[in-house]
Amino acid sequence: MFEAKSDFEQSILKLLSRGEAPNAIVQLAGDASNRSFFRVFYPNRLPAVAMAYHDAGIGDEEGFLEIQHFLKNLGLPVPAIYNYFREDRVVLLEDLGDDLLEKVVERSDKTSVAGLYRQAVDLLLTLRKATMKLSSGCRAFNLAFDQEKLMQEMEFFKDHFVRSLCRINSSASASVALDRFFLKICSILAEEPKIFTHRDYHSRNLILSGDQLVMIDFQDARMGPAQYDLASVLRDSYVTLPQQLVDTLVNYYAEMTGNTSQESIQRFRYIFDVMSLQRNIKALGTFGYQATARGKRNYLKSVPRTGAYIAGNIAKYKEFGVFRSVVEDVICSPAAEFGEAG
Repeated sequence: MFEAKSDFEQSILKLLSRGEAPNAIVQLAGDASNRSFFRVFYPNRLPAVAMAYHDAGIGDEEGFLEIQHFLKNLGLPVPAIYNYFREDRVVLLEDLGDDLLEKVVERSDKTSVAGLYRQAVDLLLTLRKATMKLSSGCRAFNLAFDQEKLMQEMEFFKDHFVRSLCRINSSASASVALDRFFLKICSILAEEPKIFTHRDYHSRNLILSGDQLVMIDFQDARMGPAQYDLASVLRDSYVTLPQQLVDTLVNYYAEMTGNTSQESIQRFRYIFDVMSLQRNIKALGTFGYQATARGKRNYLKSVPRTGAYIAGNIAKYKEFGVFRSVVEDVICSPAAEFGEAG
């Protein structure tokens, strides 16, 4: 039985005891958000998961509810909502179990992993097809990864990874070069056609329920390049995939979305790599924030992998050669210094 230790936990326990009282509540591991999760066991029905907001901005949970409703109505796999306690800011959700894709990969062979990631890419294709001709239906259509938003994420990286976590005081020339690099990749991405994106589509936000992958943590959905979600799941900070599998799945997605010529597939891959650069740099900023502002240093074990992705992509294209030195000094080398223990 869960024993409430804080006033917040006591309020959750009291709330969930209304009506049909649970016979047990177990707190679950949290994520990078400012929410708490509890598995709630009932005597006469299946368990549920309580998602509780405590220090988020007012109305944040309504974004989750709105996007869930939108995706559910399109027939996409998302958890069902059982109840919403508006005043207490608690959402009672379908319990999908504990099989995050990240965990399933750890115990699976190469063939199974390839099948799971093919399913993850197929789900992105289904999401794309379901939303492609829509221009309204939820708040995501009014938000976009424009140049301003992408650059904000780069500033977040500088604040929380470079300055707070690594304590690097870059020279004026290095700062200018880094800003030029960020502006270059963000301007390239901002010019791309935009589709509906999950925005955080990776192995910790996909749950294998039965034999189907289900999306979670979709409340920040917005419009962005087609490669955004693809880069999130194939250049995942939590899972390293075989390069051949990544190449196969990038080409598969490209071909399934009408990129049939070699030239168009190469262009698609180029944007995928640029998107991966931006996405991975942003992830380092998130890890720095979690470690320094929230004390969650477990995220630091994902820093070396993420830095290695950046190093690989910056070396791949000659046009980024002028920035290679500053990226190595400020991003890749510092990232490589973080070990498994953080």
